[in-house]
Amino acid sequence: MYCKNCGEPLKDNDRICPACGAPVVDNAANTAYTAPTDGPQTYNYQGTNNQYNYSGQPYQASEDTGSIGWGLLGCCIPLVGLILFLVWKDTKPLSAKKAGIGAIVGVVLGIVLYFVLIVAMGVGAGILGTAVENGDMSELEDLLDTLESMG
Repeated sequence: MYCKNCGEPLKDNDRICPACGAPVVDNAANTAYTAPTDGPQTYNYQGTNNQYNYSGQPYQASEDTGSIGWGLLGCCIPLVGLILFLVWKDTKPLSAKKAGIGAIVGVVLGIVLYFVLIVAMGVGAGILGTAVENGDMSELEDLLDTLESMG
């Protein structure tokens, strides 16, 4: 007899497929085996090194603390923040929110800094162009003196 779900061979007394966990349909009665529902079920599986116990409780992932570190990572590398948001939005909503907000902040800061850089380069080119055009290098020397005193 074979599992109708995955095709694995079954023993005659199997009620649940050992490969996929699907209920085995009894061909004689044409009914599927269902586990009793009168309380929590406990299944013990013998692993290769350890004994694993499943008590019917859903898997609990690591704690969702919503650490600010995920926001900083998303801010520094917005693509990673976006990916973390999409992957964690259902399983770790607090951490996903921090990573998503960090990604948005990182993109906005990148755009703002880009425009500030463009404006600064335009102002510098304008000052330099005016000084060269007029042949008056005193403005340029004043600018260089100001920069030297700042740094």
